[in-house]
Amino acid sequence: MRTKPTLTFSKLDEETGEMLDRMFEKKDCMVEINPGRVILPADYMTIGHDILEMEVLADDVWMCSYPRTGSTWAQEMVWLIGHDLDYEGAKSLQQCLETIRCPLVELSCIMVDGHAEWHDESVKGTSVDLVKYRLAHPRYIRSHLPWDLLPLDIQKEDGAAKPKVIYTSRNPKDMVVSYYHYCKLVHGLKGSIEEFCDIFMRDRAPFGPVWNHILGFWSRRHDPNLLFIKFEEMKRDLPSVIRKTAKFLGKTLSDEQVFKLCDHLSFEKMKGNRAVNLEAILEKSFGKNYLEQTELRFIRKGEIGDWKNYMSEDLSRRFDAWAEQHLKGTELSFE
Repeated sequence: MRTKPTLTFSKLDEETGEMLDRMFEKKDCMVEINPGRVILPADYMTIGHDILEMEVLADDVWMCSYPRTGSTWAQEMVWLIGHDLDYEGAKSLQQCLETIRCPLVELSCIMVDGHAEWHDESVKGTSVDLVKYRLAHPRYIRSHLPWDLLPLDIQKEDGAAKPKVIYTSRNPKDMVVSYYHYCKLVHGLKGSIEEFCDIFMRDRAPFGPVWNHILGFWSRRHDPNLLFIKFEEMKRDLPSVIRKTAKFLGKTLSDEQVFKLCDHLSFEKMKGNRAVNLEAILEKSFGKNYLEQTELRFIRKGEIGDWKNYMSEDLSRRFDAWAEQHLKGTELSFE
């Protein structure tokens, strides 16, 4: 018998609500979802139960991550491996709900207010409807949701459907810096990096407690249908990660194919690839000249250790102590 889904939505505490409203310049823009004390845009209330209750298929591939972990990079790798290196198909622009190859299942609650181009007027429904009814099979689906907010079919240990789940992680010090710049670029975030790191370490940033998110998947890393990848592994030895991912997906690649895929996935190629770099979306949202007026980019640096350029010594020490507290006894570590 299917477990009845239970989600609760509540208003944020006054301090957090006022801070997020000020930083994102929107009134009552976020709500808290439980389980997990997850903070998400209020529009999530219209699709949260739909996600939880949706049917998951055995041949699905779910690509999960906290925001800004190299998930777009990993998505391109996974999709191409799963589609037998269909580079022509990979050119399709990730521009609106009807053309997204790997849709973010919760996209409808994120890209609202000034991002209507994600929602072609001829396309009815939400990002959840796209995944359920219009996405080609086998489905390649992305999500930044934590384990407890994913479909119950994925969560159930005895479920008949055991889709492939690939989780991309990254050192949270680099992740939070990248997340800050992303929020500035796409959502007009106001405020300093120190303020953003503060709400991040207090588990009050959008998408909620980062350690619950990461460790929720890490604790299941030995499950045969789950592959846990680190951004740093991809940077240090991309061919090995490609081969490991191919094996996980039941694919075999020659050395030549691995070399070509590495070239396609190089930082410079990804940064200039309009199918994935969000530039078409940003130009439609903010005007053709927007990118000329800002140095910010969706695919920004792709470096290990970029946090050193933004964190003070005091902030770095506090961040390390906070990370150590949560990682103790987990066997998980980051560069």
